[in-house]
Amino acid sequence: MQPQFAGSISRVGSDRRQELWRVALVGLTPNVIAIVAVLVLVRTLSVKVERIIDAANSHELGAWFWDFFLGVGQLSVTAIAMLIVIIATANLGPRHGPKRIAALSAAVVLSAGAGTLLRIVFWSWFGVSWDWDDALAMIAYVWPRYAILGGMLTAIGELYRREVASIEATQQAEIDRSAFEREMAEARLQVLRAQVEPHFLFNTLANVRRLYDRDRVAGRTMLENLMRYLEVALPRMRNDESTLERDAELIEAFLQIQRIRMGQRLSFSIDVPAQLRAHRVPPMMLLTLVENAIKHGLTPSPDGGRIRVMARADADRLVLTVADTGVGFAPGSGVGTGLANVSARLAAQFGTRASLAFENNELGGATAMIVLPLEDVSKSP
Repeated sequence: MQPQFAGSISRVGSDRRQELWRVALVGLTPNVIAIVAVLVLVRTLSVKVERIIDAANSHELGAWFWDFFLGVGQLSVTAIAMLIVIIATANLGPRHGPKRIAALSAAVVLSAGAGTLLRIVFWSWFGVSWDWDDALAMIAYVWPRYAILGGMLTAIGELYRREVASIEATQQAEIDRSAFEREMAEARLQVLRAQVEPHFLFNTLANVRRLYDRDRVAGRTMLENLMRYLEVALPRMRNDESTLERDAELIEAFLQIQRIRMGQRLSFSIDVPAQLRAHRVPPMMLLTLVENAIKHGLTPSPDGGRIRVMARADADRLVLTVADTGVGFAPGSGVGTGLANVSARLAAQFGTRASLAFENNELGGATAMIVLPLEDVSKSP
């Protein structure tokens, strides 16, 4: 075997061992070590504290501190052995069910025994001699006590682990549910946009066809204007966002086309304050309301009428209105596809924080009003 190849195998083996140790000791955090250290100190003090007064009276505090140090040391070696074995078993052993309980129980019992033997070795290292009877007595006394204590602490740790896992599972389920609802809402918006686009285009082309049958020159002019309009409008129809300024431009272009068809029967005004023009709004909604006012309000009226598009800020709300002086809204007649889509898109995107209202106004026509949360307008797609 070539030295370079052998070195690569050695490095791979070393990396795997390091990864195994890293996985085995997950959970052995500084907080856990600090808790165990506090328990060791408390246990040692509970045994040694009653002797400190006698040691102070006899001027043997140095011996007391040495004895306290040895007590901490012998408890530490036992605790460290148990901690490493139990945590490694919890991380590398079975994850659920009776097998996990059996594995952790075996780890507690065996690590308590190993810790007891290390305790004897620790005392021997500091000059304490043991015979077999003393060692067996020590094992019989210490092993069960630490096995019981380790079992209790392991059970508490398992209950805590299950509680944390349950909380994390609940949180992940909530995250997944929110992500699913967001994806469903986005899918609904895409479907609604897909419905709005042909609805708008088909109505506009139908108007062009009717005008072309009556007046070929006017129909040709309107078709040319429509083509120029679509060159600007079509790329924006597929956008996920728009602004009031962009929508105002589209609405003006659309109404200019309609004016060719309706002549003096149509007048309009668009009032969008400069400070609101940069705010983002759901695309094509205002245009849908304007189209609805033309189709159901002004076209049926012999005299046509006027359309006024307005935007204003009202506290924490953005209010968008399209008012006309047409024939008005007949109660009980319901709403068309365009308004139904606008309402559905608002509900999908904003929930109860946005609304669409439609009612007759003082001028004899109808007013459609969209209310959006102003603080979200700059963020909404």
